[in-house]
Amino acid sequence: MNTGMKDGKLVIDMAEADELWNGMSKNQQYEMMCIIFDPMMEKATKMHRALNSIMDAAENQDADACHAIAFKALES
Repeated sequence: MNTGMKDGKLVIDMAEADELWNGMSKNQQYEMMCIIFDPMMEKATKMHRALNSIMDAAENQDADACHAIAFKALES
């Protein structure tokens, strides 16, 4: 696939990527979507839980807990 760096960003030949995508079966496309999006969804879920916990701690005016929760969420 024609990829490279331009101005410090990854550049992908989208026509070639589209051709590869369309050459996959529906099952292969599904597997690829899982590979791509599962890590992002996992991180988003973790952040959502952390934000809810921070809101609870903030309502109780517990700044130390807010800091600890935020720090833990951003560690990984």
